[in-house]
Amino acid sequence: MPAVNNVLVVGGGIAGMTAAIALKRAGIQCGIAEINPRWTVIGVGISLQGPALRALAMVGVLDRCITKGFGYSHFKACDADGRLTGTVQLPRLNGPRYPATIGVMRQAVHEVLQDALAAAGVKVRLGVTVSALAQHDDHVSVGLSDGTRADYDLVVGADGANSKVRELVFGGGSKPQYTGQAVWRATVRRPAEIEARYSFFGPRNKAGFNPVSAAEMYVYLVQNLPEFIRVPDDQLPEVMREQLTDFRGPLAAAREEIVDPRNIVYRPVTSGIMPTPWYRGRVVVIGDAAHATTPHMAAGAGLAVEDSVVLAQLLGADQALPDLLKTFMSRRHERCRMVVDNSFQLGEWEKNPGAPEADPVGMLDKSLKALAQPF
Repeated sequence: MPAVNNVLVVGGGIAGMTAAIALKRAGIQCGIAEINPRWTVIGVGISLQGPALRALAMVGVLDRCITKGFGYSHFKACDADGRLTGTVQLPRLNGPRYPATIGVMRQAVHEVLQDALAAAGVKVRLGVTVSALAQHDDHVSVGLSDGTRADYDLVVGADGANSKVRELVFGGGSKPQYTGQAVWRATVRRPAEIEARYSFFGPRNKAGFNPVSAAEMYVYLVQNLPEFIRVPDDQLPEVMREQLTDFRGPLAAAREEIVDPRNIVYRPVTSGIMPTPWYRGRVVVIGDAAHATTPHMAAGAGLAVEDSVVLAQLLGADQALPDLLKTFMSRRHERCRMVVDNSFQLGEWEKNPGAPEADPVGMLDKSLKALAQPF
């Protein structure tokens, strides 16, 4: 018998959808409450590296995700003129049939997961989130923002960096903090020669490419910005192009294609990890709600998927819930802490490139090898 029989997942993003799919595969009834009434996703592309692909394989959606994206197995670091300074070979964790990593449009991943939810019969309530949680020895009484109430064996907070579940249960002290950088992403055409992820290190900022399909890639820019500045939508292309004027070669060519604000996402970079444990009673938080990492290792989505898979595997066991949640923490905390800390350090070195100990390629290589280990 599973440790729980009826679970509410709060949040219908990558973490929440994967958690619900994994729970159903473990024989546990579950539903999702998603605050967005349209269930759309804001964003351009993301990287799903070997650990993320391995976890997606465990919930049966890897092949569809592969067909939606662009696969590659190495990462290149270059200077502002495009000269190669380092290459990181990415581990192919899923065997020779699969690439080490894919770049893929975020909406495409959501569509794959939404289809899997529908096939599994998971009920999704849109336009609602939690407004109250009352814990009891054998259940959680949940009040939703539409005024309805229900009881569950467990509530999983997968509602992102600004988690309402985390706020209700743990208070506001664990909210991720701004790091002094902002990230830009703009979708453009993919030249045939761009067949992997690239990073270019310029005098002010880091930028690069990530292919997401046969026809498209996105240009990303990590901007050093002591205080985050809001930019009106109609000014986004102009400001992003200006920030890319330090770069030459293929990045300069791609810069001229950045003209449509609808194809640009501009966000502050935040970072933070909750102190242990990430659960209290019959409520647990996962993904960005527990450990929001910067994008420097492209590992945030992968950690969220891993959280979901591990939690569902444990909850399917015939053991006491407190023991299972304690095991969940022992399997997840140090791995996630490593990613949060090392990603933050990579950002600090970008802000202070003259630091004598700076070794971004070495740290990235070491970190990816650690993530290649079983979770």
